Amino acid sequence: MSMVRIALVGLALVACQEAPARTTGPTPPPPTQGITAFVTVDNGNAPVGGTVRVRVEVQVGTDESVKLGSFTGRLHFDPAKLTFQSQNAINDGLRVANANGASQGEIRFAGAAPNGFASLVLYDGTFVVKSADYEQSLSLTMEELSSAVSLSNLRPQLSVSPHVFLSPVAN
Repeated sequence: MSMVRIALVGLALVACQEAPARTTGPTPPPPTQGITAFVTVDNGNAPVGGTVRVRVEVQVGTDESVKLGSFTGRLHFDPAKLTFQSQNAINDGLRVANANGASQGEIRFAGAAPNGFASLVLYDGTFVVKSADYEQSLSLTMEELSSAVSLSNLRPQLSVSPHVFLSPVAN
């Protein structure tokens, strides 16, 4: 096999590995260190016309005693595959979501709790499914993440998972 062909095969493998992977497995195990943010859905097989709950969640490393005090982020989706229906209340700290960009595929969300959040669900919304492959369009951007009390910046410790996880949501 020529060196050019080997290089092209290797490049194709790297390109495949960098594409956002999707899964329907349970939420990831908590990281040993740092903080992981990820998107979950309550039904990976939601039918077209049905609804799905989409959540943004974080997990704090098992060896840390960090309490999340504030956050801002953006949930991105393809509006040809999902239509925003409503925000689901989370009664913990001060939380806001701006769905003004939902027709373009973006929900902005933020929250603050001086003594830290008890719930590590940052956003919870209900969407109408327009395409069976809606999960592939979901992505997350976290802009700010700070610790309660100390207000220290947690963003350097943050990793955002490209995976979408299946997480049954209790109503």
